[in-house]
Amino acid sequence: MKKQIFKAVLASMLCAAGAVSLPAYADKSIPVVDFFKNPQFRGRPVLSPDGQSMAVLTPRSGRFVLAVIRLDSRQPKVIASDPDWNIANPFWINNTRLAFSLSKGGDAVAEDQTGGGLFAINADGSDFRKLTPTLKEARAGNAKYRPFRVIGRVSESSSDLFVTTNERNRDARLGESDVFRLDTLTGKTKLLTFDNPGKVVRWLLDHNNTIRVGVTLGVEPASKRIKQVVLYRDDEKSPWKPIHEAYIDEGKEMDPLGFDFDNKTMFVGGRFNGHDRKAVYIWNFANQTVGEMIADDPAADVDDVLIDTHRKKVFGVAVNGMKPEMIYFDEEYARLDATLKASFPGQDVNFQWSGKNVIVFVSGENNVGSTYFFDYEKKVLEQLYVSKPELEGKKLSAQKVINYKARDGLNIPAYLTLPEGTSAKNLPLVAYIHGGPHSRDFYGFDPMTQMLASRGYAVLQPQFRMSTGFGWKHHTAGWKQWGLAMQDDITDGIENLVKQGIVDKNRVCIIGASYGGYATMYGLVKDPDLYKCGVNWVGVTDVKMLFTVNWSDMSGSYMDNMGVLMHGDPKTDDAYFHKSSAIENSSKIKAPVLMAYGSDDVRVPLIHGEKMRDKLLAQGNTVEWMVMVGEEHNWFKESNRIKWGETVLRFIDKYIGDNSPAAKK
Repeated sequence: MKKQIFKAVLASMLCAAGAVSLPAYADKSIPVVDFFKNPQFRGRPVLSPDGQSMAVLTPRSGRFVLAVIRLDSRQPKVIASDPDWNIANPFWINNTRLAFSLSKGGDAVAEDQTGGGLFAINADGSDFRKLTPTLKEARAGNAKYRPFRVIGRVSESSSDLFVTTNERNRDARLGESDVFRLDTLTGKTKLLTFDNPGKVVRWLLDHNNTIRVGVTLGVEPASKRIKQVVLYRDDEKSPWKPIHEAYIDEGKEMDPLGFDFDNKTMFVGGRFNGHDRKAVYIWNFANQTVGEMIADDPAADVDDVLIDTHRKKVFGVAVNGMKPEMIYFDEEYARLDATLKASFPGQDVNFQWSGKNVIVFVSGENNVGSTYFFDYEKKVLEQLYVSKPELEGKKLSAQKVINYKARDGLNIPAYLTLPEGTSAKNLPLVAYIHGGPHSRDFYGFDPMTQMLASRGYAVLQPQFRMSTGFGWKHHTAGWKQWGLAMQDDITDGIENLVKQGIVDKNRVCIIGASYGGYATMYGLVKDPDLYKCGVNWVGVTDVKMLFTVNWSDMSGSYMDNMGVLMHGDPKTDDAYFHKSSAIENSSKIKAPVLMAYGSDDVRVPLIHGEKMRDKLLAQGNTVEWMVMVGEEHNWFKESNRIKWGETVLRFIDKYIGDNSPAAKK
C-alpha cells in the first residue's frame, strides 16, 4: 500500500513541476532551425562524488562551456570556455575540482573530432591548469601528441588522477602506455609502471589503487595479426602472468571491466564458450577462465558493469540494445529505478545517485531530454531544466524498433520513424544509413530523422551487417561486403516496407554520412531505379582509397589487420575493389545527388568527393556540391548544421516531396 501511495505522490509532484505535456502543435510548425540548434544543455549532467554539485555543458556564443550548478542554491556558474572549441567530457577529480578536454563535436557522424588536451579547474573557477597540450598545439609545434587518458581518481579528497600516456616513447602504433599519478594542481606526474611488462594499451586498478591488470596488443610480423594478451598480478609485488590470449580478428578478446570491493572478484566482458554476443562474467582465477555469467542479452552485446565507489558496491550492468536498458543487481538501486519509472510512465529514465541527492535524466517519444532533482530523504522531485525548450509541447515522431530478414535470412534490426499523425500508408521514404561501417545507430532524438519525419517522410535506419553491438556473426557477415550484402540489407529493408504498403516505391531517397555516404553513392549505382535522389556527406566513394590516400588517418597496424579483413586487401582484392567502387561504376547512376565534404577532413579527405563529382558532371548527372570550409569529418558549427538541414530538406522535397514529379506518378 505504501508503495502505491509513494508513486501517486511522485506523480502529483511531477504535475506541479510542469512535466505534463502541453498540447501538441502540427509537426510542420517546428522550424527546421529548432531541430539543429544547440541544445540548452548538452548530454547529461555529471554529479559530484558527494552529490552536492553537478557539472553541465551549455552553449555560449556558439560554443559549449562548462558550468557548475550547486544543488543547494540552484545557481549556475560558468567556469571554463574556449573561443574555438567546445568544452567536452567533464568529470569530477574530487568534490571541488573538475577536469575536461576539448572537442569540435556535432551530431552528423559517429566519428567525432577531438581537440584533445586535458585541463583542470576548481568548481569556483580558480586554480586553472593546462595538463597536456591540445592536438592542434602539438601539430603546430611539430611534436608528438601524447594525450593523457584518465583511468581513475585517487580519492574524493585528492586532487590527483591516475592517467596513462606514452611519455617513455614506447611503440605507440596500438596505443602502448604507462600509468602515472598526475597532480592536477601542479601538473607534475609520477611514473607508477617502472616494471611495465610491455605493449600495454589498457590498465585496470583495484579499489586500493593497485595496478592489477594490463591488456597488451602486439602485431605478429609475418601475419600482421593483432594478438591480445591479458596480464594479471595479485598485488604490486607479485609478478605479471598471462591469464588470457586471443587474436582480435576472432572476436574472442577479453574486456577487464573492474573489481568488486573485495579486490578479489574481477568482472570481465567478452565472447566465451561459443557465445556470439558479449556477456559479463566473473573471472575464475583458479582455472584462468570465465566463471559465472552474470549478465547477457539475447540480441545485443553486454560489456559494462556499473560501480558505485561512494557506496562501495557493484550495482548493475548497462545493456545498449536497440533500446537501452539498465539491469540492477542492488536492491536499493532497483527500488529507486522502479519508483522513478512509475513516475515517468513510458519514458526512459537514467539517474546518478550520491548521498541524498539523485539527478534524473528522462527522455521519451516527445521528450528530447529533461533533467530532474530528487531528494531521496524528503521524497521531493523537481524539474531543473529541459535540453531543448523550443521543442517542448510539440509532437515528435515515434522511433520504432523493427526487425526484418535479409535475402540470405540474416536478421536486420532497424529503427523506423513514421511521421506523427499520418497514416502509415504509401509514405515517401528516406533510408538514412549510419557511418562506420563498424558502428551503429542509437535510440533517441536525432535531429535529421525528426526533421524529415516532421515534413511527412518515413525514415528507415537499418543496422546492416557489419554494424557493431549485435554479436560477432552479425558484424563479420559484413566483412568485405561493401556494395554487396551490406548494400542488399538496405535494399531488403526498403522492399519490406514497400510490401507492407507503408512506403511508396516511387518515392525513395537514400542519405548518409561517411560510410553512409558510400552506401548512398553505391545504392544509386546498384539500384538506379529504386532511388529518386541521394544525399552524401563526407562519404567514401572508393574503398581502396581508404588504404591509398596517405594523408588520411585510416592507416597503421589496425588497418593492416582488421582493416584488410573488413574492407579488403589492396594487394590482392583488385576485382573486389573495382566492383565495390562507386567512382568506377558511376556510369550506372541516374538519380540527382547532393554532396558535401569538409575542407579539413582527414578521415575521408576531400578527394573522395571531388573525384565522384567530376565523374558525374562529365557524364551529365545532376550534382549539387558543397564544401564546408573549416569543417572536418562532421559539421561542428551550429550555423553549418542548420544550413545543412535546410539544404537536405529542400533537395529531398524537390525529388520525392508531395509536389515532386515522383509524387504524381
